[in-house]
Amino acid sequence: MPRTTIQVSFQDAQAHVHEAVKKILLEAGYHEVAYGDEIVWKKGTGMLTAMQYIKITYQGNTLFLSGWTRVGLGQYGFKEQDLEGFVAAIPKKMVKKVMERIQSAVAHM
Repeated sequence: MPRTTIQVSFQDAQAHVHEAVKKILLEAGYHEVAYGDEIVWKKGTGMLTAMQYIKITYQGNTLFLSGWTRVGLGQYGFKEQDLEGFVAAIPKKMVKKVMERIQSAVAHM
């Protein structure tokens, strides 16, 4: 699965960090969905623009953010695409911005 992943260390309680991350994702228009056997955050349907995904996981006091896009309609989308390259460049840039916003917020926690 080609995904762009960044990691961010934090000092605060994981529950507090998770609430802050969730707030940013909701404000950006993402909602939690089942994606295969994973729980991820998704924005878009693929109708007008590529579907945008962000997955959050924790390991100790480190947050891992994975971002990717899929072009297509709903569950019939094509393969995952990491956030590099020109295909679906605008949606990829949008995912990167949200990930950077989360990274900035969590790094100060």
